[in-house]
Amino acid sequence: MIEIDVKVIPEWISMLLTLGAFLVLLFGLKKLLYEPVSNTLNKRQDNIQKNIDEAKVAREEAFQLKSQYEAKIQEAKNESQTIIENGRRRGEEVRENIILEAKDEAKNILDKAKREIEVEKEKALMEVQKETGEMAVLIASKIINEKLDLASQQDLIDKFVDEVGTSKWQN
Repeated sequence: MIEIDVKVIPEWISMLLTLGAFLVLLFGLKKLLYEPVSNTLNKRQDNIQKNIDEAKVAREEAFQLKSQYEAKIQEAKNESQTIIENGRRRGEEVRENIILEAKDEAKNILDKAKREIEVEKEKALMEVQKETGEMAVLIASKIINEKLDLASQQDLIDKFVDEVGTSKWQN
């Protein structure tokens, strides 16, 4: 049979060499793999956190801008309403001024027409008075030229009334 020699306690030199090789391998892997991978992951984590922070800041700025734009839009709406209201009010004032001016002008025209009517009435009255005076003189001259009794006086008056307005009575 074959004899196999099994040792329960390992050899010290072999164990120390294996431990040394393991430590060198562990140190080498740490320097060559773990630290670069860890640095890369940390940089990536920092970059992601930076992007998240920038996104939060950008989001807050966007909300602030949105609020500012909404406020400006509301202000513009209010200003446009004010402008429209002022324009409407100004239009009403202009309309009322035009109506008042038209009424004043109509009143002035009416007053002027009344004054002209009064002047023409006075002229006509003066003309009638003048003609009446002339008629009275003509009547008197005809009466003086003729000897009149009551009947002839009545005939003369009737004749005069018939001739008034024609060219005959002035002769």
